[in-house]
Amino acid sequence: MEETKRYDRAYFDKWYRHPQHRVKSPAELARQVAFVLGTAEFVLGRPVRSVLDVGCGEGQWRGALLEHRPRLHYVGVDPSAYAVQRYGPRRHLLLGGIESLDTLPLRESYDLVVCCGMLNYLSAAQLTNGLPQVTRRTGGMAYLELFAREDRFEGDTEWPTPKPAAWYREALRAAALTAIGMQCHVPTRDADRVSALERL
Repeated sequence: MEETKRYDRAYFDKWYRHPQHRVKSPAELARQVAFVLGTAEFVLGRPVRSVLDVGCGEGQWRGALLEHRPRLHYVGVDPSAYAVQRYGPRRHLLLGGIESLDTLPLRESYDLVVCCGMLNYLSAAQLTNGLPQVTRRTGGMAYLELFAREDRFEGDTEWPTPKPAAWYREALRAAALTAIGMQCHVPTRDADRVSALERL
C-alpha cells in the first residue's frame, strides 16, 4: 500500500530525528505533551489514566506521557507497517488508521484521545468518516491538531490543500465535538464539563 511504504524508516528519521528537518525538538514535544495532559486532567478533574494516540507514528507521545503518568495505559494506532512492526509490541502500537478505530481491539473509551500531526494528511472523506470514531472513543478530551488554509505551517506539508477554518469547525461540530480552545475538544454530550465561556 502506497501510504505504508511512504511512512518507512527514512521518513521517520527525517521528520522525527534529523536536526534540520524534524518537526519539533524533544523539548517542544515535552511542552506540548505537558500542556495537553494538564488540560485533559483539568477537564476530567483527575489524573489521566488512558490515552489513545491515533496516527501515532513510532509512538513518541508514549514516552513523554509516561514521564508524567508512569502507570498510564497507552495504545497507539498508525498505518505505518514499519512503525508497528518495529515498535508495536513494546510500545503498544496497532496497525490501522482513524477510519478503522471501530474495527480494532480498543477500549470503549479513553480519558484522552490524541490526533497530532496527522489529520491534515487525510482527505475530506477520511476526516469526516474518522472523526465520529474519535468521538466515540473520547471519554474525556480529544487533542486534534489541524491546520487550516488561513494558517502558516512548516515541516512535511505534502498534504491535500487545507480547507478553510470554517469547514473544519463544521466537520468537528458534525462529529459531535465541541472546541474548548488550543486544538482541544470535548464530546458535545459532555460539554457541561467546561463553562460556557470555555466552549468556542
